[in-house]
Amino acid sequence: MTSSRTKSIADCTFSRHLLLRRWQTTSYQQGWRFKSDWLLPEVRTVVTSLTTRSTVPAPTAKSLGAARARNGVGISETITDFRALFDAADQSLDVDALQSLAEGWAEGAEALPPISCTDVYTGLATQAHFQRHLLELDNAGPEYSRHHALAVIALPEPPDSRSHGWTLLVQLGALVQRQLSGTGAMATYRSSAIHVVFQVCDANLERLAACKAAMETLGAGSLSPSRMSLYPLSENAGTSERWPELH
Repeated sequence: MTSSRTKSIADCTFSRHLLLRRWQTTSYQQGWRFKSDWLLPEVRTVVTSLTTRSTVPAPTAKSLGAARARNGVGISETITDFRALFDAADQSLDVDALQSLAEGWAEGAEALPPISCTDVYTGLATQAHFQRHLLELDNAGPEYSRHHALAVIALPEPPDSRSHGWTLLVQLGALVQRQLSGTGAMATYRSSAIHVVFQVCDANLERLAACKAAMETLGAGSLSPSRMSLYPLSENAGTSERWPELH
């Protein structure tokens, strides 16, 4: 005869396995990019905590955040994945645990060498990678560079710091990627502005204008008004009448 204690252990094991699979499936559905790097030891620890205590302690959440950063997962994807955990568990999001996750991710990211072409906060190109791209366009010659331009969308300066907060940068980067998807444009964040190099055509100019408008809705309007300036990459790109006035 199976003891109640044995049943309890079996039930807990089943619950952990079920939540793990539900979390994994929900995370994939909500945009996790590479399935092979989702399952980490820290994931199992988080699941165990939630199934046995109904909470995720701060150190456990921080460990997961740091592990995600070490594995090259951006902050936006890390947060989306953590939200998926609570969706899978049919629980309200634990904001304190989410904050601890973000702190762990930030600490893990700061300890990494800058080897990626992608900025870990925004998901956009690093400034170094963006500069290399501009140099490559220039080296391709005027026949190629004259079809490209640089857009600079200047945002209002943050009132209390030199840079916008990381939560807003996450939202900003995700929005820019979404708005410019499929255009072939490359974007980076620098000095409170989004810089975009893109191929000149009416469709891309319209997408940039839509992107600028969408950015102004973020942060409860704290990024409004923004100002867009357009610069040809080649002196032979044409006269200023080619560029619309966008404010």
